[in-house]
Amino acid sequence: MSGIVGAVGARTFEAVPKMCDILKHRGGVRRSFRGKLTNGTTYAVSALGRATLSEGSSRPGLAISALDSYHAGYARARIVRSSVLILDRDCLGSRPLFYGVSDVGSLCAFASERKALWSVGIEHAHRVNPKTIVIIREPRGVDVSLKKTLGLSHDGLVFDDESHAVTGLRDVLECVLNEIAHEQMSVAFSGGVDSSLLYTLMANPANKQCYAIGLSESHDLDSAQHAARLLHADLETIELDAGDVEMLIPRVIEAIESCSPLDVAIALPLYALSERAAAAGFTSVLTGQGADELFAGYSKYASLPSATSETLRSALETDLLNIARDNLERDNLAAASHSLDVVLPYLDPRVVVFGLTIGGAWKLHNGINKYVLRKVAEQVMPRELAYRQKKAIQYGTGVNAMLQRLARKNNLPSTNNRGALRLYLRSIAEKHDIAVAE
Repeated sequence: MSGIVGAVGARTFEAVPKMCDILKHRGGVRRSFRGKLTNGTTYAVSALGRATLSEGSSRPGLAISALDSYHAGYARARIVRSSVLILDRDCLGSRPLFYGVSDVGSLCAFASERKALWSVGIEHAHRVNPKTIVIIREPRGVDVSLKKTLGLSHDGLVFDDESHAVTGLRDVLECVLNEIAHEQMSVAFSGGVDSSLLYTLMANPANKQCYAIGLSESHDLDSAQHAARLLHADLETIELDAGDVEMLIPRVIEAIESCSPLDVAIALPLYALSERAAAAGFTSVLTGQGADELFAGYSKYASLPSATSETLRSALETDLLNIARDNLERDNLAAASHSLDVVLPYLDPRVVVFGLTIGGAWKLHNGINKYVLRKVAEQVMPRELAYRQKKAIQYGTGVNAMLQRLARKNNLPSTNNRGALRLYLRSIAEKHDIAVAE
């Protein structure tokens, strides 16, 4: 696990150690550096866990570089020409990074989690958007500009036949999985095609410990157990009950810095699964996140006008560029609370570029979503698994329904279930004095 923190301005040398302590679950301080910008503003930067901090570079003007990277994903802070601090992330934003300025404007800081910024009096934390660069000259001198390129360029290759598209996708997935085979990975396994395919293509038997989670008799537990029998997978099930969910709610809210009903319902299963995987000695958890956005898995894509044309390609690219905000940051924070990284093979740049390259006809075909992915799966697993439709995690695990039930039990005033759940989760955050993002 890794992370980066830093600050410029007054109280910098006091603020940075405090933020490092808040983020100790991301690893101890590996290296720190202190200095002054050319305008006299004090700065400090620290790297946590596996993050790196280097001084000097062959690149002209680059003095300090703090890098939180994991495979192709990164969040980065650089001191350039000793005059500015520059923050940026990879184009999909798989590594989180936030920044903010104190109310009095004397301190500007950045960190891998918002809670670190809140701890030093920065109430309003902003996301370093993957599509932008944040330039800091002094606490009140912050500029945000768009990146010149988003790194998702693709040539729009046309495959003459299905076999070429299927073979190409399988090759790139196997290449990515072979390169990460040395990781001490567990697998978040739901029995759907996304996780089942990654499990089947994984080369290292030591990484084939699967975890499935859900309430008793939930769709995901039943589906995962059935898939595990067909694939002869080593599956450990984590069965939650009402008491478990109620106990986990405040811990999850604190971890993900949000009491959004959707975020809590999705993060709670991953949080509990990560806790079990970490206790077993794993350092990361592999998930199928990104397959739906890349290969048109959501039902909304099929309803687009001219869904197999440019309209679909544009919708998929937009969702991929927003996946950090919508999914990745929440998942990273849930796993990071147990010092685990999230492995995202479908969001490796090679898979993303390939997925964006192939046309919509290979993603939505004769009413079948994720068609090319299912054709790859059909080669390595029973057909019933390759074409199984999966429920979203919050529904498949039964967690969303349980949260609704707990909210109703508390008799909070609201006109609908979603409103009652929002009030319920916010009341828990307030009761435990947990800070959440606005």
